[in-house]
Amino acid sequence: MPSRQEDLLDAAIGVLGNQGVRALTHRAVDAVAGVPFGSAANYFKTRDALLSAVVERFAERDRAGWQVIAGFVAPSDPGELAAALTAYVTRALGPDRAVTVARYGLFIEAALRPALQEHLAVSATELRRWATQWLRAVGSTDPEGDCTAIMDYLDGLILHQLAFPGPAGGLAAAVDRAVRRLISS
Repeated sequence: MPSRQEDLLDAAIGVLGNQGVRALTHRAVDAVAGVPFGSAANYFKTRDALLSAVVERFAERDRAGWQVIAGFVAPSDPGELAAALTAYVTRALGPDRAVTVARYGLFIEAALRPALQEHLAVSATELRRWATQWLRAVGSTDPEGDCTAIMDYLDGLILHQLAFPGPAGGLAAAVDRAVRRLISS
């Protein structure tokens, strides 16, 4: 069961994902969490402290989510890998849209505030380690390089779909083409 602090941080992630980084205030977090005003400020004295804690919590949740995925996804060929990645993209754009929007908001904040980069980088490194193992398993001759290319492609694809949604039907074919091109080269 999450602690009060974790509940507040999860509410803050919701504020980021549904209202944007400008809306991230102690008062907004309290409102979304349904707690008395001043609760978030008791834990996080400044907005910077709140933002730093949100990045840590986000990275923690991201790692936990990918650990679950890595535990049950074991692609054995490029098609299975593409299907798993398409499922991830579909979820990121659908049920997890607010969390995905929050992710990109945090990326922008990290670009402007380098102190926030460390926690996001640790999470990204773990995610890429799992993806590299999947690429090795499906026959990539350069799993590290292919991992970078695929993950960067997926980040761009997701960001583009968030900003300029297109027909969802083409996502599976696009991801499949990208995976097969990289692995066959």
